[in-house]
Parts: sequence; C-alpha cells; structure tokens
Amino acid sequence: MNSLKIKAAAKINLSLSVTGIREDGYHNIDTVMQSVSLYDTLFLSRADKITVECGEMSGEKNIAYKAAKLFFEHTGKEGGAFIQIEKNIPDGAGLGGGSADAAAVLTGLDRIYNAGLSYETLLGLAVRLGADVPFMLRGGTARAKGIGEILEPLPALRDCFFIIAKNEKKPSTGEMYSALDRTEYQRPDISATVSALKSGSISGLSETLKNSFSVLWRESLLQKILENTGAAAVSLSGSGPARFAVYKNRAEAETAKKELESKKIECFLCLPAEKSLIIE
Repeated sequence: MNSLKIKAAAKINLSLSVTGIREDGYHNIDTVMQSVSLYDTLFLSRADKITVECGEMSGEKNIAYKAAKLFFEHTGKEGGAFIQIEKNIPDGAGLGGGSADAAAVLTGLDRIYNAGLSYETLLGLAVRLGADVPFMLRGGTARAKGIGEILEPLPALRDCFFIIAKNEKKPSTGEMYSALDRTEYQRPDISATVSALKSGSISGLSETLKNSFSVLWRESLLQKILENTGAAAVSLSGSGPARFAVYKNRAEAETAKKELESKKIECFLCLPAEKSLIIE
C-alpha cells in the first residue's frame, strides 16, 4: 500500500469537567466525548520527506506534521509522507479538528508502512500530541480521564441530531485554562452524563450536559440564540467557542440551521458517529 484516503471526524464534549492541575502543569479532565459526522479528509502517500499541505496551516506548524515526525522517530522507518488535508472542521473551535488529523496520520502511516503498531502503542504516541488525540484513534462515544489517555467506551449515542455553531473567538486554550483556574464554579457531574447514556434516554441525557468552561462564556449571545431554537439542550464543546444544540428530530434541526444561517452564523447539522476514522 502506497497511499490511502481517511475521513477524520470532529468531536464534541457532551460534558466536560476540569478536575485539577497536575505536577507537570497539565490539567486533568473528566469528559464524555462524542464523534460527529463532520469530517476533514486526508490524503496520505509515501514520499522521501514529510510534506503537509493544508492552506494557511501547511508545513511544520501543523499537528499532522508533528504526528508524522513522531511516527518515523518511533518506528525508525525510512522515508516520509505527503499529506494533503481538506479542512471542513473549523480550527480553534473546541471540535478537535487538528487532533483528528493527527490520529488519522498515525493510523494511516502505520498501514502504509506496515509498521504493525498495536493500539496501545498508538495510544502512547497519541497522548504525546494532545489531549484529544487518543480518543480520535477510535472515536464513537467514550469517557476520557487524566489528560485524555484513560478511555472508557460507552454505549453508542443514537436517535438525535446536532447543530454545531461558531461565531465567536477565544484566547488560546492555555489562556482559557489559566482563566478557569482563577474562577470559582461548581464542577459538572460527569457520572450523571454516563448514567444517562447507559439508560438510552435523550431527554435524560440532555439534562446532564455541562462544561467547566461555560463559566467563562456567561455572556454568550450564541448560547441564547441556540436556546431559542427549541433544542433539548445547548452546551459548549471543549474550551469553546463552538457550541452544540441537541434535537430529537431532523426537522427541528433543519429549521434551527436555517435560522442560524439567516443570521450569518457558521453552523453544521451533524449526526452521532460510531467511529472517528473512516479509511478508504
């Protein structure tokens, strides 16, 4: 195999709690992640060196480049990769677009170069690239703890629709964590979200969706707009600024999408996805 195509799914955090600061300066989290049907598309092929083409995010600054470099350093394989990325997942939105691309590169190069890396080995590489990358190796529905490397698969989420919307900007993720450290708030109960997922009740689940970073977005106009669309629940993904609204049927979601588009708000209608990577 010399080349392949991978669709890499975005994620939302159904619920997210920042549980404390580690000795190494990173933050521990407890979160329930869900893959959604919003995809970047990556084309990978063998090459003599690592090249990443992704518009303004081309080259060594792209996490996909870092993932490829890490793969070759770990395996000792000779050669490189030509990586072309068609972006659909908004950058810097809390949707894990870069992390999805990194997971796709690790998985894709493992196949192209017949490295035979185990899932545990890929997981170890993924955690070195970012907190969301381990989840992106498999995706679906899962609880993640630690810095994202402790994963517990959960029952698949079905029978609902999401509108994901973004029209605000935020400081860097690091700045968001620093601001949260200085803020008092009640931490979300992630076990309640897990229990609701296991019960299979969308109504019950909707009542549990919380995010630690929401305390930093109290004056969000987008939150209020989404709440007025008849959604079962509205919450923040990651540290923001993207938000998602949950609907029980497609007609409600499509109506909400039209309303947001009439206000010139970037939005996507998505379904829950059962896995993060689709290899073609």
